[in-house]
Amino acid sequence: MTQHTRAEIDQLMEASLAALRAPSILNSQPWRWRTRGPDVELQLDPDRRLPGVDPAGRLMMMSCGAALHHALAALAGAGYAGDVDRLPAGARPDVVARVRLGPAVPPDRSASAAINRRRTDRRPFADVPPSDRDLSALRAAAHRHGVALQILRADQVDAFADIVALAGAAEREVPAYTRDVAEWSDRARTSGDGVSLADVSASGPYRVPPRDFALDRRPGLDPGGGTDRGTVYAVLVTRGEDRADWLAAGEAMSDVWLTLTARGLAASPISEVVEVPQAAAALRRLLGWTGHPAIAFRIGRPGDPTPPPPSTRRAGTDVVGLPGDP
Repeated sequence: MTQHTRAEIDQLMEASLAALRAPSILNSQPWRWRTRGPDVELQLDPDRRLPGVDPAGRLMMMSCGAALHHALAALAGAGYAGDVDRLPAGARPDVVARVRLGPAVPPDRSASAAINRRRTDRRPFADVPPSDRDLSALRAAAHRHGVALQILRADQVDAFADIVALAGAAEREVPAYTRDVAEWSDRARTSGDGVSLADVSASGPYRVPPRDFALDRRPGLDPGGGTDRGTVYAVLVTRGEDRADWLAAGEAMSDVWLTLTARGLAASPISEVVEVPQAAAALRRLLGWTGHPAIAFRIGRPGDPTPPPPSTRRAGTDVVGLPGDP
């Protein structure tokens, strides 16, 4: 291996490590990275699939899309473009993308600097909503990936809350769903994955109540002083419903989240509205049958100046393989 190629691989490995911070369904982190010659390969990790919450693997693929975008944002921050082959033809079904170091470019550190500051903030947000300029920037972030970000109008929020409640009630009746949530929540922080109840807020003045991670257990995060009156709700919408659409939605999710973080905003996902087919159909109807909802967000200004604790992450040695690893 030449020195130049060795330096390229080192840069790609650094980007793969940055992708450890990407958001994922129930913080399951269902990906792994492997070196393949001058490329790094992003793969699905089937051992981390959630069969009850995500039987089709849609959210698993979106999670991998978020990891891919985090890696590309890290490369951009270091001054490199990424040459990406998404869902490469002839590859194994678990191969999501191959990334090769592209040419040097002027560093763009806006998104990369937000990677370590991004949080899932489930607490009530503040009174003042994001500005129109903020929302325009978020729409543009989604559009970069061929995905639309639809911001719900004020007169749609009550109907959206009903859809979220419908999804929550339906999932509580499905044992496989409750098993997934129980397995991936209230995990020891040393596990490096899952949702800790220390990161879940106690009840607060929510306009749309969040997912019940506690399942009759005690959440550990103080809800803070937010009233949630300034919260806006947004839905990422794809043109189709195949693996490429899901991957693009994950990249858009990451881009939107890093963009809003860089602008001082906070967010948490509402994935249950796409996990239940009846709820997804109702949400699509609410949006006027324009495309296919991929995931919803609540977005706002933090109601508390102290950020919530970062989600736990697996060690790089568990996720990022060295040259020669299978």
